[in-house]
Amino acid sequence: MKERIIITGFSGSLAKITTAILKEDYEIIGLTNNKKRVNNKNIYYWNTSTDEIDERALENCKHIIHLSGYPILKRWSKKNKILMQQSRIGGANLLFNKFKKLNISPATFISASAVGIYGLNAKGVKSENNEIGTDWIAKMASDWEESAQQFKQIGSRVIQMRISLLMNQETAFLKYNLISMKLGIGVIIGSKEKKISWIHVDDAANFIKESITNLNYKGVYNLATTEPISQGMFIKKIKDKLYPYALIIKIPFFLVRLFLGKRSHIINTDLSINVDKLKKEGFIWKFYNLNEVLDKVRK
Repeated sequence: MKERIIITGFSGSLAKITTAILKEDYEIIGLTNNKKRVNNKNIYYWNTSTDEIDERALENCKHIIHLSGYPILKRWSKKNKILMQQSRIGGANLLFNKFKKLNISPATFISASAVGIYGLNAKGVKSENNEIGTDWIAKMASDWEESAQQFKQIGSRVIQMRISLLMNQETAFLKYNLISMKLGIGVIIGSKEKKISWIHVDDAANFIKESITNLNYKGVYNLATTEPISQGMFIKKIKDKLYPYALIIKIPFFLVRLFLGKRSHIINTDLSINVDKLKKEGFIWKFYNLNEVLDKVRK
């Protein structure tokens, strides 16, 4: 019998690719708050705002992959901030309380987190041992990781992924830059020198797979490539490789802030993410640099 894995955030890019690489060897159960998608076979209902979950989904669960998260680029209204926290922290709390009540002890609890834990204004190189930030994004990420730690109480091995910018042709950051440049305009926001730390979605999914099978994986991991890239070089590589006719323009950061408000800080980070811990585990990336990603782009 295949081991059962529960995946939250089932409709997201990372969840979809993770499901694709795990489904041959595991029974995959998705949790969704969209009742239209529920089939009570491999997709079950849960709602982190009302603490509802179909307990049938939890039966015989061996591993949990908690990827649920209301989009952070949504407007930072009081209501949306609550949804962001409930989907992440509340989701982990809901799962923990239900497993504890049912006396089920999953072997592994893998939780998403984010490099935003270092703070919206953080700069330079950050490793897992660096102090966390003090803004609300950093505090939410810290609480997110703390909620995952609860699973140690019921004997689970806990892995937390501080994910940098997820990259492939379908994820928003690369997708919209490709569309813009295909139409003839490449945009640099603010300084062209600011660093973009990223990881291909396939590599993040492979990390999750390895975290399940390799018992040496535990604790917090920065998920990024070994080669961060400057914003200017990011745009230049797309132009050189795919759209040489594109015109590159620069937009002052304050104009973006007028439209996005404080959310604009998310796209104005300047971080290089240290991945020495991943290297020590022997993790092998499929995509080390942007050229390898762009080679897979369908024009």
